[in-house]
Amino acid sequence: MAEGLSTHATPGRRTQARGQVTRDKVLKAAEGLFRSQGYDGASMNDVARKAGVAVGTLYHHFPDKRSLLLELVDRIGDRIASQRRGELDFEAFLGDDPRRAIERWLQRAHTRLRERPSIYLVLLDLAARDAEVSRRYRRIEEVAIQRLTDLIRFAQRRGLLRKQLDAPSAAFLIHHSIDMAAVQLFLRGAQSPDPQLVLSELTDMICRYVLENPE
Repeated sequence: MAEGLSTHATPGRRTQARGQVTRDKVLKAAEGLFRSQGYDGASMNDVARKAGVAVGTLYHHFPDKRSLLLELVDRIGDRIASQRRGELDFEAFLGDDPRRAIERWLQRAHTRLRERPSIYLVLLDLAARDAEVSRRYRRIEEVAIQRLTDLIRFAQRRGLLRKQLDAPSAAFLIHHSIDMAAVQLFLRGAQSPDPQLVLSELTDMICRYVLENPE
């Protein structure tokens, strides 16, 4: 081994690694609290307590709650962007029955929000009143819409979807239709129409729009 080189981590690297572990714990705690209590309802003290770190340590890493939120948005965007989807994934998603695939997709979106309120709802609210949150949140939306665009183009090549569809426009419309329906069903709770009927009608609407043979 060359003189001066060591296989052991230097103190600086160990400190950096510990700092990253702390940031990860804090971000995980913050995401859970923002889901359950909302952004305005969760304090920095709450985050420190849930993460199991001292308040001073929390402020060392994040000067305020907004900086914590912005990094959380970026982390979520990175996580979604890293989940690559190839043709085998698209094939597995569509199966032999694209209509059934769309129906399952809608059902999962509704169930996910009903059983575990999403950070999506928090970000949607904050994006309306904070330009920087809105800008960063758009990246998450763009990744999701691009993935759906790729799926639509794959299905068009297989002859399952109408070739006349403009894939990016269709992806934009479908993505927001699904998200808004799922969100409104969650927010309205018992006051909403029967969720299964809503999801069935939305499935029918999307299928008539995109499928080569909707019946």
